[in-house]
Amino acid sequence: MFHPQRAAAEDFDEEEEEALAAENEAEEELYDQVGSCLGNFLQSFGDAALPYVERLMPNIAPLLDKNRPDEERRIALCVIDDMLEHSAAGRAKYLNQLMPVLLDAARSTHTDLRQCAVYGLGVAAATSPDLFKPHAPAAFAAVKAIVTAQDCKSDDNEMATDNALSALAAMLEYHSDALDAVQMADLLVAGLPLKCDAVESQKVNDVLVRLMETQDPRLLGPNNKHLPQLVSAFVEVLGRGSELINEGIGRRMAGLLHSMQGSIPAGLVEATFSGLSDKQKANFQAYMAGQMPA
Repeated sequence: MFHPQRAAAEDFDEEEEEALAAENEAEEELYDQVGSCLGNFLQSFGDAALPYVERLMPNIAPLLDKNRPDEERRIALCVIDDMLEHSAAGRAKYLNQLMPVLLDAARSTHTDLRQCAVYGLGVAAATSPDLFKPHAPAAFAAVKAIVTAQDCKSDDNEMATDNALSALAAMLEYHSDALDAVQMADLLVAGLPLKCDAVESQKVNDVLVRLMETQDPRLLGPNNKHLPQLVSAFVEVLGRGSELINEGIGRRMAGLLHSMQGSIPAGLVEATFSGLSDKQKANFQAYMAGQMPA
């Protein structure tokens, strides 16, 4: 546990500092393990697990305090994310009071904390549209700040950016009536494809394929302006084999490319294809032939 009083004591020396650091590290590891157990419990049992999680919340909730170390706040946010994702009763009961916590953490300079926060925003946007809607403008502002940051694709920040783009895809799909759909699509398409977080990439590619199959104007944009970028992203994703998509999405994505051959600029697919490695080219060709990459 964080002990600012001990660290501030006048007789606090280097040896005590090392001992306190080791103590904090051990307690963070314990919190992390407890958080992982609670997440697995919620994932397995959903609403049935909520009463047991609630009994532990007096121990978890203090970790959300902004004065706590970022790593402790991240652990607590992971529990919150799991509850929002896997317990409909938990979302209904707690989402409104948790949204300010998620929004504040989404503005953190700590990249892992930021990633957990925007993951939770994406879950809330997709699973509880009515409860999320009053918070949609603030959530969009937080996500936009992440995906437009100059260093958003740096090694340190790309995981958080992928999660923010995933949240943006959920907002585009479920909240375009309350937000600027054109701006959301511009930001989302500009960030494609997601490459760092494979799980969020699969979620986003699923959304993209669904919207493309219905020729959704929210995604395609005015005069289908996003079509070239979407096609290029699809080619690159298919080139990654099963890394960023599952078999079903891959086949549907390839089917979309086949269906669009007469409506996309000549040479667009070839231009992206030429930049792939030999292995990626083979993956793409397998999907386009109706097969799974080896």
